[in-house]
Amino acid sequence: MLWRTERGELASVDYRERGSSGEWRRTVGVVRPTNTGLVENEVVLRNLRPKTVYEYRILTDGRRLTNRVFRFLSPVAVTDTTFEFYAVGDIGEPVELEGEPAWLDRAIIGSKRPYSFGLLLGDIVYPEGRSAVYDERLFRHFTGSFPAVPVFPVLGNHDWFDPQDNYEREWKLPGNEHYYNFRSGNVRFFALDSGPNGEVYDYDRQVAWLREGLAKTELGVDWTVVYLHHNGKSCTYKQDYAGVVSLYPIFAEYGVDLVLNGHAHTYERLRPMQEYGGFTSITIGSGGKLRGMAGDPTPFVPDATHCRHPDLVAKSVHDWVYLGLWVDGRKLHGTAYRTRDGAVVDEFVLD
Repeated sequence: MLWRTERGELASVDYRERGSSGEWRRTVGVVRPTNTGLVENEVVLRNLRPKTVYEYRILTDGRRLTNRVFRFLSPVAVTDTTFEFYAVGDIGEPVELEGEPAWLDRAIIGSKRPYSFGLLLGDIVYPEGRSAVYDERLFRHFTGSFPAVPVFPVLGNHDWFDPQDNYEREWKLPGNEHYYNFRSGNVRFFALDSGPNGEVYDYDRQVAWLREGLAKTELGVDWTVVYLHHNGKSCTYKQDYAGVVSLYPIFAEYGVDLVLNGHAHTYERLRPMQEYGGFTSITIGSGGKLRGMAGDPTPFVPDATHCRHPDLVAKSVHDWVYLGLWVDGRKLHGTAYRTRDGAVVDEFVLD
């Protein structure tokens, strides 16, 4: 749990299972100064009952900061084979440039299936990922979903603004925060840093780390998901990024099932990459920014028939979209939703 205050010396969280009539349990955390003159409050909750809704209250110096009682769904057990998560990129476009982050926030909270977590596919804050604008461009627009659904971001090109002094100060992620992996139930996730220009950051070290992680045999794993910001092959208005395409043989060698990216401000699902083991690649880069609007004014109409890659595209939708994913054992269901009204714009099943 992370929040910020103007001052404070003690952070704590009261929590209990939703519907419980028992006493609140309290866990104490730490406070630290930020690079914007505020105080960061951090509390880590451990030993939670898996896949359980908890309610919680945040306190600084023993004082509740709001009367609001927040809720979250605890992580699934390693033996779980059913859960939901979402993926979306390019969410931090300023509202004055016709960004629509509030639509996304409402859509996530309004989902019929509660999400265990979200994958943020880069370009978290525009135009430069400075800590000074995170509240204005990001956090104030996600007051519904962020307190309820944890997120695992990756760096996009707009987040590459002195990331050690900005991006890394905003998030608490595993590993070196540029690239990391984690497991949820029967799925393992690999978060990659595709660099400021799609060249793949720290290429040799990151690729060696990726190979090592993918090569490990983990009992009970049915799915491997890779996510990053830049696309590889694509029929959007973006180029094919050679650094990402160079990873395709690795995905094939180790049986990656799904690759998710942002960057292009549209939605595009590609047909399985049969020459690379059959993984599915999807662009979800219109969570808050859409090609053709004020912040990216060049008109765009998807046209797969004139793509440099014949028969590559399975589905393209040019609208504000996010992707919900439901893991059901050895089936992975995907549903793409239009953020403004929840309309379903794409559905697929991997098995």
